[in-house]
Amino acid sequence: MDIYSQFQSKIKDYGAKCRMVSINHIQELESEFNKPINDSLVDRNLYETYIRDYIDFSIKEKYPKADSLIIIATPSPQVDLKFNIGNKDFLFKIPPMYSDRIEVTGRIKTITSDIFDYNGYSTFPIVLPKKLIAVKSGLAKYGKNNLAYVDGMGSYHRLTLFATDLPCEYDSWQKVQTLARCEKCFACQKSCPTSAISGDKFVIKSERCLAYLNEQSGAFPEWIDTTAHNCIIGCVKCQDSCPENKDYNSASMIKEEFDEKETHMIMNNIPFDELPENLQTKVSNLCLKYYYKHLSRNISPLIENYMN
Repeated sequence: MDIYSQFQSKIKDYGAKCRMVSINHIQELESEFNKPINDSLVDRNLYETYIRDYIDFSIKEKYPKADSLIIIATPSPQVDLKFNIGNKDFLFKIPPMYSDRIEVTGRIKTITSDIFDYNGYSTFPIVLPKKLIAVKSGLAKYGKNNLAYVDGMGSYHRLTLFATDLPCEYDSWQKVQTLARCEKCFACQKSCPTSAISGDKFVIKSERCLAYLNEQSGAFPEWIDTTAHNCIIGCVKCQDSCPENKDYNSASMIKEEFDEKETHMIMNNIPFDELPENLQTKVSNLCLKYYYKHLSRNISPLIENYMN
């Protein structure tokens, strides 16, 4: 069994899938990624502030030996966190992908070390548009909500990407594919609480997306209805309403619990470094340290919605 097939077989043990594409597609990838921006379909300010300096297409210059890109999709269910407020328990959601980054990336690093490194091949960390690569590789298809849908997972997955000097013998590069169901379905558009999803495009109004807005600092825009909020971070409205997800939208599991004292510290914005060590560990293990400063603001409307 060749190296790539060994990797496919090993990640399959965790329900994951992958595709390989040649690094020679980077120029086309960059052009396709920039097209919605050049066509004014993406908010220019948002792109320049949060995206332009994050994505790096100079892979060939940074890693001259790199020959292939490998994109992996791993199942990632939404989970619940339990908070205790006034001796009452509250369950609040975290969407797929947010809370399992450490677990999934750690596992993939271990597998690549066991297979690629062991056989004399290198792997390289890269930052490229993973959804677009997943779709261009045939691993996924775009939905109208601009999420990538993977067969057997729907949109409930985490994408992981790396480059390698393993020769690309399984290049699956193809044209962008979209879900056929989306042509006549408007479930995500109707369920979007901020009207970020268009009926005729597969590019959303990112600047209106609640998942984007509750990851930013400051007060929420006044035009957002309090009842729109549904997660501690991110948003699951378009995913939960999507018929493509009906077979994967199982009941959420409680991944972590915060007692009344811990909840009180979070809601009172106690600086992360001043939290007890065990509470810092809880937040970090959930991959929420980066978003910690937003948690109190984001949880407040959830409590209000729950009480009403």
